[in-house]
Amino acid sequence: MSNPDRDAAEARDRELIRACQGGSQAALRELWDRHYRMVYNLAYRMLGSHEDAEELAPEVFLKIWRSCGRFQGRSRVTTWIYQVASNLAVDRLRSRRSRSHVLLDDLPKGQEGAIPSAEEGVHPEEAYLRTETAEQLHQALGKLSPEDRLLITMYHLQGLSYEEIHEVTGISNPNIKSKLFRARQRLKKHLAPFREDLHYDVQTDSDPSGGLLCAPTAVA
Repeated sequence: MSNPDRDAAEARDRELIRACQGGSQAALRELWDRHYRMVYNLAYRMLGSHEDAEELAPEVFLKIWRSCGRFQGRSRVTTWIYQVASNLAVDRLRSRRSRSHVLLDDLPKGQEGAIPSAEEGVHPEEAYLRTETAEQLHQALGKLSPEDRLLITMYHLQGLSYEEIHEVTGISNPNIKSKLFRARQRLKKHLAPFREDLHYDVQTDSDPSGGLLCAPTAVA
């Protein structure tokens, strides 16, 4: 999104927050329409299932409705929504006894285990290996602490900048860098047992879009 478009979106978000402060449920519904996918994606990647993400999203917007009067405009509306959503997701993770895995991809509901159709120019075996690699990433990410998972989700999977992560979490920029580095090292450690069986080397540096990389390795 270009800066003019982003500024226009922020101006509209602030109008909607002011309307919510005045009791407009229509404004809340528009905020839902504008930001549901963002909230859902964060919850999905943090909690590991469509059902949990769908359950958390209404809680996020209910909290926004109840606390909109305290929004003072010191951050972007989307940053504030991220903060509400991430806090609720981390609280829910910490309340769990265990979880087997967390999904990384925006897969359609009920299709988590399906093999995707081959992309144009991609061999079916390669498409299958990508799916297999993603499953290992799911398991490895699920073994991280809530904080590690949140930082990797926000930076690598949702493309937030260090400054935006600072605004959401309150962690200083130097600490974000060091914590992300350690989180990536722990992720690599959890991925290590899988690498011998994979034809893809999972790299935990981000690509230009913020995603985690799965690079093909040479097969003898």
